[in-house]
Amino acid sequence: MSILPLLLTLGILGNAGLQDSPAEGEAINARYEVDLLGKSRVVFALPPGPRTIRTFRWVPASGSSDSWKSARLRLVWDGDDPERAGVDVPLGRFVRTDDDLPAEFATDRVMPYRRTGRLVLDAEGAVRGSLRLETAPGATSLDDRGYLRAKLQAKPNAAEDRPPLNSENVSEIPEGGSGPFVRYWYDREPGPPASRRSE
Repeated sequence: MSILPLLLTLGILGNAGLQDSPAEGEAINARYEVDLLGKSRVVFALPPGPRTIRTFRWVPASGSSDSWKSARLRLVWDGDDPERAGVDVPLGRFVRTDDDLPAEFATDRVMPYRRTGRLVLDAEGAVRGSLRLETAPGATSLDDRGYLRAKLQAKPNAAEDRPPLNSENVSEIPEGGSGPFVRYWYDREPGPPASRRSE
């Protein structure tokens, strides 16, 4: 038996929807199938940059449980350390119900990257469905805003970990008003500040 089908079954490797290579400068609609059982991880490579994710959508499989909401989503941009990814939040806190498509969940935050991007999903239980990304060529918003950052924190805008000024810093309160907040901001450099080398 080949090892590749076994790894795909176990959720160790990602399975992106097959598509022809797009012409340079063309929009890409990527679809990544997720079928994780128990404690497992899947890693997907995003289309080569420079690109900007315009829409990020999660479509749960029919009859799947809500365990996807607590699955840990990490988005790794260019020079990010995968264990300290720029975006590191539960999938259910990153996406919200799509009013136009009530069975789907989406975010329309702009997510540019220069060269490479990876999507990592860690699950504690069964997670089935598909991640669908609409990407556009180019990443000019990196010059204006930077890379999207998101993380959980105990309270919004903690003084010991302030984001850069003028970076669209937003903290989202969880439903019910209790529990950790999700803080979103943009940073012009890839990688968390502590991981950057001094010049």
